[in-house]
Amino acid sequence: MDDAPLLGLSRPVCRLLHWVAVGWALAAIAALALAGPLNLLSHRPGGAAFEIAERPVFMAMFAVGVIIALRWQIMGGAIAGFTAAGLVVFADQQLKPASAIIVVAGFAIPALLWIVIDLNDQRPRKAILGLVIVSAAILSGGAIAAEIYDDLFGPTHPESATPEVEESALDWIWSGGVTQTSFSVVAKLDDPAASIRLAVSESADFDDVALAAAVEADEHGVVRLRADGLSPDRPYYYGVEVDGALDRIRTGRVRTFPAGPKSFEIAIGSDARVGSNGVVFDAIRSIDPLLYVIPGDLHYGDVEDPERGLFEDVMDLTLQQPAQAALYRSTPVAYVWDDHDFAGDGSGPSTPSAPVAQETFRRYVPHYPLADDAAIYQSFSVGRARFILTDVRSARSDVNAPDDSAKSMLGEEQKAWFFDELLDASEHYPLIVWVNPLPWISEPTPAADDWGGYATERREIADFIVDNAIDGLMMISGDAHMVAIDDGSNSDFSTNGGAAFPVIHAAALDRPGSIKGGPYSHGSVPGGGHFGVLSVDDTGGDFVTVNLSGRTWQGEELMSHEFVVAS
Repeated sequence: MDDAPLLGLSRPVCRLLHWVAVGWALAAIAALALAGPLNLLSHRPGGAAFEIAERPVFMAMFAVGVIIALRWQIMGGAIAGFTAAGLVVFADQQLKPASAIIVVAGFAIPALLWIVIDLNDQRPRKAILGLVIVSAAILSGGAIAAEIYDDLFGPTHPESATPEVEESALDWIWSGGVTQTSFSVVAKLDDPAASIRLAVSESADFDDVALAAAVEADEHGVVRLRADGLSPDRPYYYGVEVDGALDRIRTGRVRTFPAGPKSFEIAIGSDARVGSNGVVFDAIRSIDPLLYVIPGDLHYGDVEDPERGLFEDVMDLTLQQPAQAALYRSTPVAYVWDDHDFAGDGSGPSTPSAPVAQETFRRYVPHYPLADDAAIYQSFSVGRARFILTDVRSARSDVNAPDDSAKSMLGEEQKAWFFDELLDASEHYPLIVWVNPLPWISEPTPAADDWGGYATERREIADFIVDNAIDGLMMISGDAHMVAIDDGSNSDFSTNGGAAFPVIHAAALDRPGSIKGGPYSHGSVPGGGHFGVLSVDDTGGDFVTVNLSGRTWQGEELMSHEFVVAS
C-alpha cells in the first residue's frame, strides 16, 4: 500500500487539470488587471486602497506562483495558496462580498488544482508531508496578511465600548457652522419624503421646543437645517421632527459662541481610518470641548472614481460609527478636508472625482458660508479669537510643476480672501488661528505634498505677515500622523524674518504613525489614538493666554506649549 499513489488520478487527467489550472490562473490575472480600469469590482466604503496598492501586489505574487507551477506544481500551488489566503483578508475588508468571492476563487481554484496534481504523484508519506507544508503556507499567508492589514489599515488603539443607539427615523446627525446666535444641523433620514422641522430647546428634555420652518430632504434623505435668533454663550439641544414626531434617539447639543472675552477649549483631530470606532473619540468627548476642529482626513476613503454613491457610502459609514456619532452629537464641528477625504492621496482639482467631492461636502457637512467657487475655505469667530480655515486641495497648482515660483497651494482667489481675512482679523482679534491641514514647516522640496513643495508661495505669505504686522497668529495642522508642536522657532519662512508663530499638529486619530516636516521645537510623537487641545484663557484683560496640548486616548499629555498674545 505504501507504493500506491495517494490519489487515484490518471496522468491524462492530471495533465488536463494542470492546463486547466494554468488557463484559469492566466485568466484570473488578466481579469484582475482589467478590473481596476473597467471598474469591475464593487468596493466597501474606503476600499479604494485595494485598487491603489493591494491589487498589483497580489497579481505579482500570484504570477510568480504560476511560473513556478509550470515546473513544480506543489511549490507553485503553495505560493498561490499563500497569496489566496492573504487575499481573503484584504478582499473581505475592502471588497463587497460578491466581488470578494470572485477574486478569491480566481486565485484559490488553480492553487488547489496544482496541489491535488502534485499530491497525486507522491507516495502517501510524502504527500502527507506536502499537504502539511501547503497547509502551513496557507495558514501563514492568512496570518501574515492579517498582521499587515492591521498595521496598514486596522485600529491603532482599542475600539470604543460606546453602544450603538437603536434605529430611528434618522441614520445620523451632526452640527456645525456655530456663531453667537445660530448653528447648522445636517441629518440623514430613512424616508427622504418625510416632513422635516428642526427642534431647538434649552432643555435636554425638550420641554420648551422652538420649531423651525419645514424643509425638504434631498432625494437621498440628507437634510440641512439652521437655528437662528439664539442667545450667545448658551447651551441648546436640538433634534429633528419627522412627520410631526420628534426623533428623541438621535438628538444633539451645541453651545453658541460667546460675544466677547471668554475662556474656552477646543479639540483638534485629524487622520482616521475608514470606519474607525476608536476610543480616542471618547477621549475627545470626555473633555467636553466647545468645538471639534478637523484639519483634514476625516476618513481615508481615497475615492478617485467620480461616483456620487462612493462618497456618500464612506460618509454614511463614518457618521454612524458609535464613538464618532456620539462625539458629533455632543460637539459641533469645524471641518476642512485634506487629500484622503477629498479625492485620494495627493489629489488636487484635476482629480476626476474632485467635483463630486465638492458637491458631497456641501450636502453632508454643517459648514460655515462658502464661496461660490470650488474651494471650501471658511472663517468664524469664538470670543476674541478668529479662526481661518484654508482648503489646500481644491485650487492648488500641480505639485509636480517644475517652476515653483508659479505654483500655488491656495489659488489666487482663495489667497486674496486669506490675506483679507488676516488683515481684518489683525484689527479686531488678539488671537488668529489658521487651520491649515498640511505641514508648514518643511524644507523646500520639488514635488513635495506640503508647503515645502510650494516654497515661493509660503515665503509670499510669510512676507505678507511681516509687511502687515500680523500679530497673534498660530497654526493648527493635521496630515502628518503625529503630535508635534513648534513654538515659532522653525516656522518663519519670510525673506528677512519676523513671521514666526506657534504650530500644532494633532494626529493621528486612528492611523499608523509617521513624521513629516520639521524640525519642531517640542519634538514630534508619531502614532494613532492622538489628538490635540487648544485652550484659550481670556478674562477680558490686556493679554490672552493660549495653551497647546497633544494628548493620547489614555489622557497622557505628550507635549504642551503656552504663549501669550496682547489684546
